[in-house]
Amino acid sequence: MTTKKGVIIFAVIFLLFYALIYIVPTVSDIFRQTYIAEYGTLDVSRNVNCVIVRNENTYKASSQGGVDRVAEAGTLVRAGSHVVSVGSNALYNDEIGIVSYYYDGYEGKLNPDTMSGLTEEFFGEFKDSEGVRKAVSGRAEAGDTVFKIIDRTLWHLIFWLDEDDAEIFQVGGTVTVDFGDDSEVQMEVANVVKQGKKMQITLNCDRLYEDFDKYRTKECTITVRSSNGVIINTDSIVEKDGVPGVYVVDKYGKANFTPIQIYQSQKDKTVVAKNYFYDSEGYPVETVKNYDEILKNAKG
Repeated sequence: MTTKKGVIIFAVIFLLFYALIYIVPTVSDIFRQTYIAEYGTLDVSRNVNCVIVRNENTYKASSQGGVDRVAEAGTLVRAGSHVVSVGSNALYNDEIGIVSYYYDGYEGKLNPDTMSGLTEEFFGEFKDSEGVRKAVSGRAEAGDTVFKIIDRTLWHLIFWLDEDDAEIFQVGGTVTVDFGDDSEVQMEVANVVKQGKKMQITLNCDRLYEDFDKYRTKECTITVRSSNGVIINTDSIVEKDGVPGVYVVDKYGKANFTPIQIYQSQKDKTVVAKNYFYDSEGYPVETVKNYDEILKNAKG
């Protein structure tokens, strides 16, 4: 009886150890969520609605007649160039600039001298107006707008963001503005000021982009900076003894704390150093690698 009892106790203990070593980790792995980190590029950017501000002047027909566009839209012309003819009358521009056959009525009141007073409510005002219109072609009456000239030496983009979203913009910094249709241009952050509950941000530029002459408002993607490295989920980052890191799952299924060096974050994604980085004392530190398996929502 004693021997039989001992065998049973041994069997129970053996099964418990087996469950602890093999079954419990397997079951817990079912609930443990991981993902594979990959090398890539992380852009810190904002999608915004912008107001385009420029020095620009419209030119009107002084009499009625057929319209003949002599200068091509979007081209740079010298002052005194023959731009349009209306009937037998030739119209010349007074300043060097870009020819445009679009206008909206804001040319005289929205310019670099008045733009600091521009508010976000402009979008509603512009939407309620006639918006951008094409200059008269075919036949014009006296007083009809037939073309305008845009100063291309310096123009501006203005947009508004919540304070948290505006923090990435620093006066004097350079950003890349994507107007869509593969049209990108580098611009300088000229001003960041609080206006009501929002931050008004002004960008300056002296370069042209496709369809420069056609718009007053435009939806743009503005990229402040880009970084290359291993991209991880931001919620995977924990701190251990004051050191930021993530838990990397090894080939045995064990999650090991691995220090990281953060380059930058964009909402739910963070880009970090790959393979190794140097600590504050100049010593190399092994870190995450491409295709590492990272634990989600790890607890420090």
